[in-house]
Amino acid sequence: MTLNETNTPFELVLVDFAKGEHKQPAHLARQPFGQVPALDDDGFKMYESRAMARYIDGKAGAPLTPKDAHARAVMEQWISIETSNYAGHAMKFIYQYVFQREQTPEVLKTAGAALDLAYATMDRQLATQPYLAGAAFSIADLCFMPYLEYLAPSPAAAKLTEHPHVAAWWSRVSSREAWGKTVGR
Repeated sequence: MTLNETNTPFELVLVDFAKGEHKQPAHLARQPFGQVPALDDDGFKMYESRAMARYIDGKAGAPLTPKDAHARAVMEQWISIETSNYAGHAMKFIYQYVFQREQTPEVLKTAGAALDLAYATMDRQLATQPYLAGAAFSIADLCFMPYLEYLAPSPAAAKLTEHPHVAAWWSRVSSREAWGKTVGR
């Protein structure tokens, strides 16, 4: 998404998890934890999606990073919230409903309660501004987007109806041209 938002040319290299390519030496040399994504920018190699998003954005002149120190700090706060208080809980539903990796009802109940808190917090923020860090789309918004896309076939998707500002935000960000390119629409 960052590549598409910044109009950065790239070559996508697929890693076939079904064949175990993510645990083979060639991929482990790019990403030692056997995960995706990994980046090779003319020999500069890195991994971890949030760090890569910041790097790509910075190299493109930082169009997705607020210039104002307060807004930039808020962006970083939301990236941290996504990492610490959202992603892991969203993944429980994604494991269950997308990857068919059984989660216990207790795990899903706990994850659902955590998502409710995250969405309520986002809803308060988005009640007064169009994007998480302020008036402009930023890396903070971008970090939440893959999870919401993957949550669509799960019961967790219905939680958005309880948070109208989050639902309106999701409608805005998911209709971006770059997102359409990213998810193949």
